[in-house]
Amino acid sequence: MELLTIVLVLGCGTSWSAEFKLLAASFLGGPGDDDRVVGCRIQSDGTIVLAANLAPDAFKGVKARASAGDANNVGCVLRLSPDGQQVLSVNRLAAEVRDLALDGKDSPYVALGKAGCVKLTPDGLKPLWTQQLDESCERIDAGSDGHCAVLAGKTIAIYDPTGKPLGKAPGRNFTNDVCLDSASKTVVFVGFRNARANDGKRTEPVQISYVQAVGYDGQKKWCDYDWSTDQGSDRFINKSSNNMADTRGYRCSFGRDGKLYAAFESAGGNHIFRYMPNDIMAKAPLAGGDQYHQFHNSRAEHKTVFCKFEPDTGRYLQGQQFCGRLSTGRANSVRMKEGEIVADEEGRVCIAGAAGMQIPLTLDPCGAEEPKGGAFVLMMAPDFKTRSLCTRMQYKGGSHCVDARKVRGKLVVVYAGSGAEAGMHTAGPLQKDANGKDGFFAILQSE
Repeated sequence: MELLTIVLVLGCGTSWSAEFKLLAASFLGGPGDDDRVVGCRIQSDGTIVLAANLAPDAFKGVKARASAGDANNVGCVLRLSPDGQQVLSVNRLAAEVRDLALDGKDSPYVALGKAGCVKLTPDGLKPLWTQQLDESCERIDAGSDGHCAVLAGKTIAIYDPTGKPLGKAPGRNFTNDVCLDSASKTVVFVGFRNARANDGKRTEPVQISYVQAVGYDGQKKWCDYDWSTDQGSDRFINKSSNNMADTRGYRCSFGRDGKLYAAFESAGGNHIFRYMPNDIMAKAPLAGGDQYHQFHNSRAEHKTVFCKFEPDTGRYLQGQQFCGRLSTGRANSVRMKEGEIVADEEGRVCIAGAAGMQIPLTLDPCGAEEPKGGAFVLMMAPDFKTRSLCTRMQYKGGSHCVDARKVRGKLVVVYAGSGAEAGMHTAGPLQKDANGKDGFFAILQSE
């Protein structure tokens, strides 16, 4: 184990220090470049659950206490000890896995692509129910009480805790993620549409994000953003100013604090998230901060915006921007397309994704000469104003998933992804060396 002291330089101009213990950081994969970890969750006792696509001969020599499924299946669910040093179980479920969720009783839910979806026992070994869908199951989420929502193609399907279908809702244009809140019985999905709008000079193409909510029956409850291109409408996208930066809704989740979180990409600084989601004339309270939380001196590189909402109404609560900075001062990319957003019990928000260069790392075990980007995780305070953690174990690849929760009074953060190559920083690894481009995971714990 490694004890790393992190000095946090905060956007508000103050600084403080905290200690995080790096419990584990490891490659996961076999020969080739297709291995990737697509989901990670922390069970109530601290057990780490990973959903991964790993070659059948991945991490040879590492024994699991229990196993299930067809040994030739690439798509699997692994459970690791809280310190990441032991494999508790492996279940090779299907040809692929696409996403992972966890309910309030520690049961994993897994999106299996063309094989549908499955709910497993808490040990990850036995199916409690399965569903075969008409299209590939890409994303999945479960509420605390076991209700479940899946995204299959452009359809959102909703199930009760026994796997009984409750309702369906059509996705819209590009629908990229879905999440479910048991308390308000709300299902939310995010995406964007391609449109054309007059910017005051000419009509140009623009991508417009939306966040939409339905009930368990699939009936619409509310919709945020999704601005009109009709110049005569009160919802005209450019009514307040030129808001023609392309935006894409990529990820959403309900935090352990009960709030709704969504992550977007913007291809410019003149984006729609500068305004309230249902009033294009009212400025939104973006938290702001230093140059990494401002979009000045930017062009069309994809940067991240993330926001917090009330689940049952879609009421906007807080927003923040995040980008890298080149040595010239120009903004650089931070991508959420294949990443994730979550929040812990206190509302500390985590985003995981892929950064181009020069993000504000508070913990960087990589070589000083390496670009300050790669597969990252960022944690910010509940008010989105201060960075609690920003780290990466490598300067390549991307992070696809993240989770954060309190376990026995300690804050645990796990994140994972793909594209790990020789040179990645490891700690107590299950697999010491890369076999091409591998999946990876890292586990950190507060002191």
